[in-house]
Amino acid sequence: MSRHPWLPSQERELRRIFGEIKIEQVPNPFASAEEVVKIFKQGGYDEMVIVAPLSIITRICDMGVHPLWAEMEIVPEEKSEVEAASRYYRFKKFHRIRAVKLEFENLDPAAKRRDED
Repeated sequence: MSRHPWLPSQERELRRIFGEIKIEQVPNPFASAEEVVKIFKQGGYDEMVIVAPLSIITRICDMGVHPLWAEMEIVPEEKSEVEAASRYYRFKKFHRIRAVKLEFENLDPAAKRRDED
């Protein structure tokens, strides 16, 4: 299950990992993580590839669903598979998202910019 169109390289990789597969694109945007999980479970899907805000992914994982994430790398146009926001990308590999962890730093008035910022 995915909302986004598949790249041939992504489909090949999923077939390599899982064997025979059936890919269904669910094109409608979702209102919430709960809606995503409901559609996923009602549809009887085995896997989900997700492109969503971290807060949505976190909630989906908290609900016991661990989606796949497609790692993409920025490449020159001639090596790309897809273009988005004037950048060119190529699929690299899939990862399973087990959890999302955000680590925050308190910025008080004494905070200074670091050289690596």
